[in-house]
Formats: sequence, C-alpha cells, structure tokens
Amino acid sequence: MSITIGEYLLARLSEIGIRHVFGVPGDFNLWFLEQTIQSDSLKFIGCCNELNAAYAADGYARLNGISALVTTYGVGELASLAGVAGAYAERVPMVCISGTPPLHAMREGALLHHTMADGNYTNMWNCAREFTVAQARIEPSNARQEIDRVLRTCWIEKRPVYLQLPSDVAGVRTGPITVPLDLAFPRSDPKQFARALSQLSLRLAEASAPAILLDVDADRFGLTPLIESLAEALHLPIAHLAPAKGFVSEAHPLAIGLYRGARSSPEVRSAIENSDCLLCIGTRFTDVATGLFSHTLNAASMIDLYPFSLRTDKEFFNAVGAAELLAALLPGVTRRAPSTAISFVQQAPPPHAESKAQQPMTQVDFWHAMGTFLQAGDVIVSDTGTAGFASVNLALPSGVTYISQSIWGALGYGLPAALGACLAAPARRQLLFVGDGGLQMSVQELSTILWNHLKPIIFLLNNDGYTIERLIYGANSSYNDIRAWRYGQLVSTFNSEERAVVHSVRNHAELQSALQATSDASRAYLIEVFLPRMDAHEPLVRFARRAAEFDFPQILED
Repeated sequence: MSITIGEYLLARLSEIGIRHVFGVPGDFNLWFLEQTIQSDSLKFIGCCNELNAAYAADGYARLNGISALVTTYGVGELASLAGVAGAYAERVPMVCISGTPPLHAMREGALLHHTMADGNYTNMWNCAREFTVAQARIEPSNARQEIDRVLRTCWIEKRPVYLQLPSDVAGVRTGPITVPLDLAFPRSDPKQFARALSQLSLRLAEASAPAILLDVDADRFGLTPLIESLAEALHLPIAHLAPAKGFVSEAHPLAIGLYRGARSSPEVRSAIENSDCLLCIGTRFTDVATGLFSHTLNAASMIDLYPFSLRTDKEFFNAVGAAELLAALLPGVTRRAPSTAISFVQQAPPPHAESKAQQPMTQVDFWHAMGTFLQAGDVIVSDTGTAGFASVNLALPSGVTYISQSIWGALGYGLPAALGACLAAPARRQLLFVGDGGLQMSVQELSTILWNHLKPIIFLLNNDGYTIERLIYGANSSYNDIRAWRYGQLVSTFNSEERAVVHSVRNHAELQSALQATSDASRAYLIEVFLPRMDAHEPLVRFARRAAEFDFPQILED
C-alpha cells in the first residue's frame, strides 16, 4: 500500500526512536503537521517560538538519543538557528525539518512572503549548512533516498541535519517502506584499525600512571560502558570535563571528578596532569572547561580517541571506530592491581556550617541543601549562569542525568530543554535550575510544560539580573539589570488550571518547607529563591576575573 512522502518521513522518525516532534506551525508546514497529528506513533509538541522549540528538541535528544524539530521557511527556521547551532556545538542529534514554499514556486523564483522577495531560495539552505552535517531538499524523485541518507547521517554523526520539505511534496504518494533504515556505524579500515589497536595497547601497557579524561563523545556514541570496563580492568582513574558530567556514575570507585585545569581539586589535577598515558575521549579544551585555558597537559602523553579516529603525539589513525576499538582492546588487556600512587577520592559537598532558620539564603546555603535533596535517577537541567557554574560541582547520586550547555552557553536554554527532557523521560524526577535572567528569555515554555501536564521542580534563582556579567564587568551598570517580575503569578497567567505549586524562599526554613512539599510528585513546582545580587561561589568569582582580563585587557589597563 502506498503512503505519502510526509508519512514516509514520519515513519522513519518513529523508526529511529522519536516519539515527540517539536515545532511551531506556519503556512508552509501545515500539511506535514496535519500528517504528524494523525500519526499513531508521534505527538506534535507546539512550542511558543522556534528558538524554544529547538532548545526543547535539544533537551529531548539528550535523553532520547535523537529528536525532531519542525519550522516554517525563512522566519521560522532562522529563529530556531541559534538553538540548532547549540546542538551542533554540543553534539546533539536533531532532525530539522523546514516546511518550504511549493516546489514549483521555488523553481520559478516566485517573490513570496517569508523570503527576501528576490527569488533566492538558496540563502536559507546556506545558513543551515553551517550548523548541520547533512542537508537535502526533498523532491518526489529523491525523497526516499535523501530522507534515509540524511537521517542516517544524523544518527551516525550525532549532530543536527536539515531537510527542506516543500508544501506540495508532503502529500505526494510513494511506495511503502520495505527495508529498515540502515543505522550501522561504518566499519573501521582493517589496516588502520590493527595499527591503532597495537599502538593503544602498547601505550597503556607501558604506562605507569595512565588515566582517562571524558568529554561529550563518551555519552553521545555510547562509549561509557566500554570506558568503565577498561578503567576497571586497568584500575584507571576517570575524570571528566564539565560537558561530560555524570556520564560515568560519580559513585563509581574510579571516578575522581571534574577536571578544569588549575581550578581542579589537587587529586584530580595530579592524576590528569601527571599521567604518562592520558586517554582523552573526544576532548575539546574550551575556555569554560579549562578555567580559561589554565590546563597544563603533556601533549606527548595524550592519546585522543574520537568517534572515528585515534591520534597520538606521533601518529594519526583515520577510519577507526572508537566503540569497535575499545571492544577489541578489552579482551587483551592485562588486569592491574590497584595502585597506591593514586588516591581515589569521591566528590563530596564542601564543609558547611548549618545556617540559622531565618538567615537570608545564600548561594552556598542553597547548593549545600541541593546536595542532600538530590535522589538517584534524577534528571537535572541547569541553565547557563550562576546555576550552571554551581551545579557542576554537585555530587550526583547514582543514575542521575545532568543536562547543560557547557560549550554553547545559551542563556535561556534551560526551561525549554527541561520541557524536552520531561517528555523524553516522564517517569523520572526532573529538576531545573534557572536564573531570573535566563527565565525571562524563554519563559513562555512554562505554559507548554503545564499544558502537557508535566511536573518538573523548577528552582528559580532570583539574583536580580545578570550576576556573571556583573562579576566580569559593569557590576552596577544598567545593561546588567533586568525588570523585576512577579514570577509566582506566572503559573496562573500561563495556565488557569493551577497545575503547579509556587513557593517563595528567602531563608533556610522556607527552603526546607518548599523541599518537603515536593514529595507530592503529582504537581509541578516553581520555587523562587531570592539571593543577593553579587553572591557567587569563589570559583566563579575567580573565573569572572580571568574572563575580564581575557576579554578586555585594554580597559583593565586604564
């Protein structure tokens, strides 16, 4: 039985595990959206704007493995592009579908709305091409082949892809699906693979202080179980960069914590910087991840393992699959006894004096309380800002998933990403940490969360503006101010059915009361925590000082 091209695309999306499609309707994508809501296996989640929809798709993919975003041509897709770029930077697979004008209009160069009115129908493609790893304009003659090619690339590369679906193509009929989508990873080149395996085995065998350092590729490409097995066989300490927080359980006896250059704990810094064989899994040493490039690693000791290649200080091995390589390495390694030269220390909350019940809340008080509030299996979404800088120091119980944008760092990402995360894992408790500045950028999606009966616990850290920016420059400047909102009234404004409970927290007693109330998991919670404007953890203060020196050397010299 024949199906339409739109139905073919939807069937393939369902086949790769997508259950929700995020987006915003527009005239060119309406037929495809009608097909979407008629699907038995997919649900359309309409968002308040396209940027938020992209953030939601990002958060969804972090837990589901892949996501889909639908926008309309021009105005819609460009509005989403900052979110798509963030997914590209953070290696998040997202199928971006743009409903375009009809094929005949584009071929004729018609001067249509949502365009520059110049007949140019390549400019949107060119924009998307910068932040996606595969692109296609779906036509009746190529639909099946191009859809399969682009979706497979998204799955293999773990980055966004871009499909243009003309409005007059979605309803064109095509044959039924007869074969499953080929999602197999490419096989390694045998000669390169053998040489890479030999080199990696030799380096690990000869090392006296080997260690592992993780980045996002460990999670995106499913390498974590293999990495844990290797670490256990050789008794290797495992550290992570900020984007890889929680990929290996922080309760694992070989997990030593966060590496961030000179800002690391002494134990982590010693294990990583003194290693004579440092196996780096997809590492990218960004400014935020390294405390503004304060890392001092020995290049000769580093082995860089990427999804499809291996690099040592002297050789580069292309066409070598990381998962295939680690799986082949494990049977041949000689197990090691624990080394007394390395002290494995578990992350723990810093010493903290108990606050008096009526004492005003501080960042230290709040995050200390969060350390005991977390539960095994939680999902944590942390927005950019003071929340992101502080939450990365939390000691995570077993099975906790931590979601943030440590690389792209878009303020406002958190709330829509939490929407996506809630839909991807509805059975898990979901916590969102977001500042007042970040919330104001994407607050509309609170209505989508409530409309879909989702139940996150939202901690709104109200510190009266852009605190990180104040710490970097302009502590009292008006550009770092934001308007004071009555955040507690947003729940009734966005949804009249009162599906969330609101708490206002100014001291320790009020925080404990709010936390106890969340034991009723049948409701969503908005907990507004009032914090001093310039209050921040000392590591953030030091980072801000270095950022000012890095960004504005001329100003600081005056």
